[in-house]
Amino acid sequence: MYEPGIVVREVGTEDLEKVAPLVIRFYRFNEEFDPAWSTKDLSLDYVKSILKDRLSSGDILYLAEIEGKVIGFLRAEISINPFLENDKVVAIKELYVMPGYRRRGTARRLIEEVNKVLERINAKILAAEFPSLNTIADNFYKKQGFRKYLSTYIREV
Repeated sequence: MYEPGIVVREVGTEDLEKVAPLVIRFYRFNEEFDPAWSTKDLSLDYVKSILKDRLSSGDILYLAEIEGKVIGFLRAEISINPFLENDKVVAIKELYVMPGYRRRGTARRLIEEVNKVLERINAKILAAEFPSLNTIADNFYKKQGFRKYLSTYIREV
């Protein structure tokens, strides 16, 4: 069931001021799960400049809003591996919904919009990346039909 009145649309340059705080919240939230996700001092101007670069580089960016207030954000990247039959993978890199708007279908709606991109570019795999210890994200994606696909291990030196 979806919250009535939620609009999901692509992010434009005019939206960066409203989206940047959610990006900051996303990274601050995830650093609680793994110290390797510790953030820099993320100023709004810095985050807006990165988002602007990501818009022009072809990243997939969507926002969810209700009555003009941005309540959710998703950023995904397209990668191509010419050695695989399913050579295009779209990976969700950032997905955040404001706490007061969770469990209302907002994140699912954002993912549905990305699914439309997969259809347009003839990609068959949608992935999601997040810290391994983020059990909230793990449970959410499993409920959405995602399965383990790729493991990434790090070692800090």
